[in-house]
Amino acid sequence: MRLQILSDLHLEAWGDTAPLIDPAISQPDVVVLAGDIHSGSQAVSWAAQQFAGIPVLYVHGNHEAYGKNLEDMQADIARACEASDNVHFLNAREYQIGDIRFLGATLWTDFCLFGEEQRPYAMTEAADLMPDYQRITLAEQGYRKLETADTAIIHARQKSWLNQRLNTSFEGRTVVVSHMAPSIQSVAPRYADDLLSAAFASELDMLAQKADLWIHGHMHDSFDYHLGKCRVICNPCGYPLHNGRMENAQFDQHLVVNI
Repeated sequence: MRLQILSDLHLEAWGDTAPLIDPAISQPDVVVLAGDIHSGSQAVSWAAQQFAGIPVLYVHGNHEAYGKNLEDMQADIARACEASDNVHFLNAREYQIGDIRFLGATLWTDFCLFGEEQRPYAMTEAADLMPDYQRITLAEQGYRKLETADTAIIHARQKSWLNQRLNTSFEGRTVVVSHMAPSIQSVAPRYADDLLSAAFASELDMLAQKADLWIHGHMHDSFDYHLGKCRVICNPCGYPLHNGRMENAQFDQHLVVNI
């Protein structure tokens, strides 16, 4: 099966100047979108048209929810996917195509990337510097702002679900799709000591080894490495630079992986 892997397209920032993504060139059997594609549910309408006739598996990122209520945004995406012929929303959900199962969740993080003792500082750093906690709301107490404790709880729930599914016997191959990363190996060296990286990745190296392929986004650097038998891939576009170039020069808009 030919999987086209894309993330962090940030179409809301690119507008009409976005890099050409042409399935006639990449010839995928399935398209995997690992989050931060477009604002709100606009990613679904874009993908439904861009990849018409091709199954698209979609996990939302953090940016889809900017300026929105998280639960409302997820409901909008779910409705848009139901109305489409080809886009499937993986929000702690499993989807099987042939002998391959896809397990998808945004995942968020536990803020423990640098150890439990650093967790409170990492949460404070994220609360202060990540727009997620200023621009996303929850439907509690009159739509209050999202907090780091909220995303840590979501992470724990989705990690538990993922662990349960990975421990369920399956004869075929397993692909995990998340927005946030499963290992510090997905942190670029320039961010290796940055506490804010704990809002981008969690230490799930052992969990990942129960899968055959793990696709993620959130980082704006490309990665392709192994955790045991599990191949980990991140193929993000990133934002447009002032000179019109892509933030991630290694982005491959036609990347296809066979599984």
